[in-house]
Amino acid sequence: MTHEFVLASDQAILLRDRLAADADAHIRWFTHGEWRQYDAPWEGAGTIYTPEILERHRLKFLEACAQELPTPRQRAIIATKDNTPIGRVTRYAQERFPQTWFVGIDICEDTHLNRGVGTAALKLWVDYLFAHSEIHRLALDTWSLNPRMIRVAKKVGFVFEGAQRQVIEWQGRWLDFVHFGIVRDEWQKR
Repeated sequence: MTHEFVLASDQAILLRDRLAADADAHIRWFTHGEWRQYDAPWEGAGTIYTPEILERHRLKFLEACAQELPTPRQRAIIATKDNTPIGRVTRYAQERFPQTWFVGIDICEDTHLNRGVGTAALKLWVDYLFAHSEIHRLALDTWSLNPRMIRVAKKVGFVFEGAQRQVIEWQGRWLDFVHFGIVRDEWQKR
């Protein structure tokens, strides 16, 4: 692994660009992993991933690996120090609020849950995004069914900004849509 693909790292993990060698993990994550129960699970509920659909996803992933990447990146792989992919981080913008990027994180390999990996990965991602851009604010939205993500957001310095209560009913339970944010000044003081 050459360092040009590594965006950020700490003693346990690294954030790096996606590689063609990650395709098998990327495809496995469509159908495996506890993370799928917390990242808007209703969006994939009932989806049947046929071999043909998975192959289309594989080809799309490989095409994306070959494209020129922006700085800062819009997504990265979370990997162990031995370069095993275990999840991903993302960012996206909404046209109406160009000075805010929304960030997300998925720890897709269950063996790495509850070990501080999510906190480390989100901290690295936040540091990377603020250090490599002029962005004013990062936002993180999650669901009330995801207490781990809520704890991680707070640990990294995101501020609770409110919730839209009982937005969706899922498996007999009404869920809140929970909002967090961190602005550049807060990040610099952290």
